[in-house]
Amino acid sequence: MMRGRRRGFTLIELLVVIAIIGILAAMVFPVFARARESARKAVCLSNVKNIALAVQMYLADNNDTLMEDIEHRPEVVGYFNGEPGGDDRWTEDPCFVAGRANPYLRPAVILDEYVRNRDVWRCPSAKLMGGPGAIVPGPDWFRYVQANEGIFGSSTDPYVCIKDYCFPPGWGGVITDSFVQRRMATAWNASAVDKYFEQSIGVNIENTNSGRKLAEVDDPVNWVIAGDCGVYAEAYNLGTLAYTDICAVECANCWGWVDWETCIASYAGAGCDVYVHRISPAWKNNWSEPDGYHLKNREALKSYTRHLGGVNIGYLDGHAGWINSQALVDKYAEEARQQSGWPMVMGIEPWGPFSTYATPCVAEDYGGATLW
Repeated sequence: MMRGRRRGFTLIELLVVIAIIGILAAMVFPVFARARESARKAVCLSNVKNIALAVQMYLADNNDTLMEDIEHRPEVVGYFNGEPGGDDRWTEDPCFVAGRANPYLRPAVILDEYVRNRDVWRCPSAKLMGGPGAIVPGPDWFRYVQANEGIFGSSTDPYVCIKDYCFPPGWGGVITDSFVQRRMATAWNASAVDKYFEQSIGVNIENTNSGRKLAEVDDPVNWVIAGDCGVYAEAYNLGTLAYTDICAVECANCWGWVDWETCIASYAGAGCDVYVHRISPAWKNNWSEPDGYHLKNREALKSYTRHLGGVNIGYLDGHAGWINSQALVDKYAEEARQQSGWPMVMGIEPWGPFSTYATPCVAEDYGGATLW
């Protein structure tokens, strides 16, 4: 008895099967990606919670007073006010500059004895990070800075910018003295990856929060003290907190006083390129064109959030939680309207275009565009 001839798949059938597999994959892969990001968000939230609790322990040990990032010693402030190295950048606010130069005033360094695990300062979803501006040998950092005035006071690259956050030895990996090794330990040096401390979760301590008494805060449950951060690990304004991985929203497209091509050429490999290529072409040359587009287009902003449309935040009472970025902007704006002038709302500094738009009286400074 002759067996029938076996029939194979036709080309059409194969194409149909492939198409079905492709459709199923397109449906399933986003679910997997979302699940993966949900796990990363949970890890980050746990880290933020640990840092918020570390702040609580610090408060308990220090008379309910937050840490300061400002240097008060007259000899130190006077030195930076005297244009060391012939550079007048240090005279803008010598207390502030001296505080950034002091490696022992970094919140991560101060809280190290409470946290005891520096990986806690990292968010697994971060695309933009902060870190040391320089590693300054100690313990007498001030004498060392004075002895190396020609390096940080120079305008010739590569040089150490004393206004960047300085860290003590042990925070630069293999780099123990970036005054000698120049900028090797800095967060802007792409070639120094894995050699220095990276920080994508920060403590909101700069400016008005510095040295603040807990009793001075009316609503600690609503006061931002820690959370996701980008290059600014110690200061939060609304844009850099809500849209952490696109500093360009607040920094005018990677320091927008330079044209787009120059920006890419000058800052490529120095941190800027992390987000330059992610900016919509509509923001290309001037951050205020067209008419506040980058602020008003909420759909365009969604892709620049860190965790599924939002960020993780730690509050002054020790709790932490996730909040939708646009909900955060709206919440700030609503609370800001209830105050006069340039209010500090929720512990967030009143500077940057998002914060400005929350105060309609100065909206005309940004081309008359209005968000609210």
